[in-house]
Amino acid sequence: MNKNDWFKNAVIYHILIDRFAGYKKIDDCDKPMFIGGNIKGIIEKVDYLKDLGINTIWISPFYKTSEYHGYHITDFFSVDSRFGTKDDIIHLIDLLHQNKMKIIADFVPNHCSSEHPYFKDAQKNNNSEFKSWFYFKKWPDEYICFLSIKQLPKLNLNNIDTKNYIINAAKQWLSLGFDGYRLDHVIGLSNKFGENLILKLKKFSEHYFDWEAWMKGIKLSELKTIKN
Repeated sequence: MNKNDWFKNAVIYHILIDRFAGYKKIDDCDKPMFIGGNIKGIIEKVDYLKDLGINTIWISPFYKTSEYHGYHITDFFSVDSRFGTKDDIIHLIDLLHQNKMKIIADFVPNHCSSEHPYFKDAQKNNNSEFKSWFYFKKWPDEYICFLSIKQLPKLNLNNIDTKNYIINAAKQWLSLGFDGYRLDHVIGLSNKFGENLILKLKKFSEHYFDWEAWMKGIKLSELKTIKN
């Protein structure tokens, strides 16, 4: 039997960490800001999730970020302190597994935040070692990004250092015990990189990988991927 057959019967509950649990009640929770949801809040709700019949949770990005939803990543190797700690992540994974539940993490290989220190250095210094990590059309302010969002510069995954950075980050978090990834924005990645990423992760360990291919509202020009 395939190790990933469990996914065929998965009842998945998606959790946006900052909005699920662990925060104090506030009046402006509908605003795009951090309100305090965290990993410990999820831990406290495991019994509740199990009682609902959930057997798999999918958590939003927990890496260091500049935005409450987690998709503007500033460090792929660190847990954002507003969400908790690495130990909190490990505790959550272990507790879910003790309850015969699975956990999938959201991973974002296509882009990072414009507040990422590597991008900031690449914009500031024309001779930066990180300039080749991105696609500058006209340095420093014209560059390819995720869709048309300037706050999310696209990573040059054809650059060996960039590619290794992303793959090593993906390996680091899987090593904690995650059961798989929901990989963000597959249409932004080349087939070559996507295949290489999965091959590297499969060699590292057997997990389930789900790809997001969101199309609604996306322009044709934004579908053109760079060969990397």
